[in-house]
Amino acid sequence: MPTLIMLHGMTGDGDMMRPFAEKIVPKGWTLLVPDARYAHPNRGLTWWRYEDYDADVTRRMNLSRRELLDVDATLSQLEGLISSEAPKGPLIIGGFSQGGAIAQELLHLPIADRIAGLVCISTRLVRPMELRIRLDELDTKRLFWMHGVKDVRVPIEDGWAVAHLFETAGWATELIEHKKGHMIPIEHHEALTEWLESFTD
Repeated sequence: MPTLIMLHGMTGDGDMMRPFAEKIVPKGWTLLVPDARYAHPNRGLTWWRYEDYDADVTRRMNLSRRELLDVDATLSQLEGLISSEAPKGPLIIGGFSQGGAIAQELLHLPIADRIAGLVCISTRLVRPMELRIRLDELDTKRLFWMHGVKDVRVPIEDGWAVAHLFETAGWATELIEHKKGHMIPIEHHEALTEWLESFTD
């Protein structure tokens, strides 16, 4: 059976993500809901530390060298977690906001061969050029994408850039654009569960 790994957003933690993850995970699957490795200066945790935390930090197009070093350290941490706690078999890796960006970045690792699908909710690209090259090297997989048109944290245009990159690479995509903001609307939880269940149909 597959393993679902769900990654929380910036200022969240695994305990905040777990109720949603437990609601959507199909019966019999392994579920991993890890904590990010870094403390956020205001509250919760973060998968990488921004060099500044002004109001528009998540809208900045490019991460700094130090921020990217944090991303790579996080990828190493998650690679170790998957190696030790995820049983053999396919992986579905998803995340909300910053966690969704890290889910995409895991495709750069050798475990990408085990990844059958990604769940990207209210998220953005981190290294678009490098990811585009990497997707050309990998077999095509499946993407579940969801973003709100009123998202001021991660603008919808940044979200669509994610969907378009994977569509261009030939991935099968399920796309949900909703009318709300930076959130996971309850009315779309069932659609995600059904998408996940299709991996074992």
